[in-house]
Formats: sequence, structure tokens, C-alpha cells
Amino acid sequence: MSFTILIPTDFSKVCENAINHAAQIAKDMQARIVLVHVLNADSLSFLKTKKLAPDYISKELKKSQLHLEREYGLSVLSLVRKGKISAVVAQLSKEIEADLVVMGTHGKTGIQKITGSHAMKLIHAVHIPVLVVQTREVGHGYKKIIFPINVSVSYDVKIDWTIFIAKAYDAQVLLYLMKTNEEKLQYGIKKLTHKIVENFKAHNISYLLEEASSERNFPAQIQKFAAEKSGDLIMIKVDDDEFEPIFIHGALEETMIYNESQIPVFCAQKK
Repeated sequence: MSFTILIPTDFSKVCENAINHAAQIAKDMQARIVLVHVLNADSLSFLKTKKLAPDYISKELKKSQLHLEREYGLSVLSLVRKGKISAVVAQLSKEIEADLVVMGTHGKTGIQKITGSHAMKLIHAVHIPVLVVQTREVGHGYKKIIFPINVSVSYDVKIDWTIFIAKAYDAQVLLYLMKTNEEKLQYGIKKLTHKIVENFKAHNISYLLEEASSERNFPAQIQKFAAEKSGDLIMIKVDDDEFEPIFIHGALEETMIYNESQIPVFCAQKK
């Protein structure tokens, strides 16, 4: 199958790490990579302050492209586009028919601001899933996938991507159920869990079930659970509020993607 990964980069260490994650995924899934730097006010200010030539950015992109081609044997395209980061990445993802965006985020260390609210704007601007990484290296791949279960309108896209990744890495999925004493929510979670388990069984996906210990602050418990279980990936859904009303205006979604253990977060969505 044809698979394309889009990576916005500002040449920071976290973006380099995102490229490494994407490269390993691309190698494992025989995908192609498209690198893009979005030329904006931050980029232009950086070039001026450092007294760098206008072609500095294209040369840096070319270095990354050649490294990926030689080191991983990948098909790589590198581009420079002008505009706002979220808008450019959203438009480009449609143009190249990208399947996944991989982005690095964790503080302003590059020549742009692919961080904070910019990260959430980008995630919500695109129509495809986004894998967010910090400085944690890809290591052995994604062998333990943390799959939180709450009540949502539809988990189909999250289930499908989890199965896809789990098959690619022969991973075990750790299903983590929200605890509640409300009968209606209990019924919804039980019904949803049954659907997920049946899907996993049908695709021979290894899984374990565990319920949160408390009704309080499920997102915080997810992060703690993921760290204790040495999770390699946390799956969340962002095309509607999976944890509503706990997630308000994306604030705790940001907390999730910036988790202290720096576990990569897969933001599943289909718009």
C-alpha cells in the first residue's frame, strides 16, 4: 500500500527526533517521507539575526533528505513553503495525500514555534492523524500501546490505527478503562470495550485490560499508567472531545501530548 508521512521541521532537536521516528516508521511500512519547512516571520528573523544566506533553509532540508535516503533507503521529498505553519501543513497534507503527520514539540529550540498552541492548531488544522514526539527516541518501536477507553461518539478511527500499528510492530495493546459509578457511563464503556476487544481478537492483536483506580482526573491517570507500564505510544482521539467534559478547549490534550515521560502520542482523527 502507498503510505506518505509529512514532517514539518524547524531544524530543532525535537524536530530531528520526529524525523528519526518517521524514518523508522517509513522503513517499517515502506512509506515515503515529505519534509517541509514553513518560511514565516520566525524563519526570516532567524536568518537575519544569524546573517545567513537565503538558501540556508533549503540546504539544511537537503542535508536531512540525503541522510534519510542514504541511512534508511527511503524515498524523500523536501519542500519550502511560505505562510502560517498550521495552514501550510494542512494544505500540503491534502496535496500530497499524506496519511500521517509526524511532528516534534517541546519548547522553542528551533527557528520557529512548532510548540504549545501552535502544535494544537496544527493538529486540529489537518484532516489526518498526527504523531507528536518530544525528545524520547524511537528505540525498539511501539511495542506497548496505551489505549484509554472512555465514552466517545465513535472510536472507529482510533481502533483502526491501533490495529495497523500493533500489526506493524507486533505490539501489545494495554486497554485502560475510565472508572465511573454512573450506570449509564458504565454501560457505554462496557459496550465500547466489547467492540474494541472483538476487533482486536479478529485481527489477532494481543491486549490486556485494566481499570483506572479512581474516578478523578482520568487524563492524569492515563499518563501515570503509561509511565508505569513503560508504554511506547499513547493513543488518543482528537476529532471530537474523547474525554469531554474533562478536556476543555484542548488544554488537557496539550497536557497529554507534553506528558512528563515524553511518551509519543498518536492523535487519531478523520475529518
